[in-house]
Amino acid sequence: MLIILTTAACQKSAKDVQEAQKRLMAVPRWYIQEIAMDEVPVFKEGRHIPHISGVRFDTYMDWLSFRPDGSFEGHFQGPGNTQHFQWKAYPVQNVIALRDSVTKTGGWNIYPRNVYEDYFVMETRSTIYDPPRVTKLSLKFVSKQPD
Repeated sequence: MLIILTTAACQKSAKDVQEAQKRLMAVPRWYIQEIAMDEVPVFKEGRHIPHISGVRFDTYMDWLSFRPDGSFEGHFQGPGNTQHFQWKAYPVQNVIALRDSVTKTGGWNIYPRNVYEDYFVMETRSTIYDPPRVTKLSLKFVSKQPD
């Protein structure tokens, strides 16, 4: 009896903010794959998924890129424009936070546990989609442009 064992390459998340930064900047452009509200996909691979909330994302970042100087460029689908933001690493909190470069506000966070070599997830919590309830919104970006 011949037994063949195959081991799938176990992909590991970044261990800290520094490794997460390197991975994010190693990819020239990240592409949106999925938007989830409270862990439930509402947008995946370019298509809206009906959701009980009724929320539709007609404007979203279809691609983004990170720069070593701390700038962050995101291209928005819909109006079709590119906007610039600022990201900053917070090693003590073990998070990379994205802020609007003009207002210095915003609450998008990237945790090293959500950064892999070929995808990452950024998330925020907001009352904007279902006031006054706080909703968790997650965006999953992949390193390869969808077909």
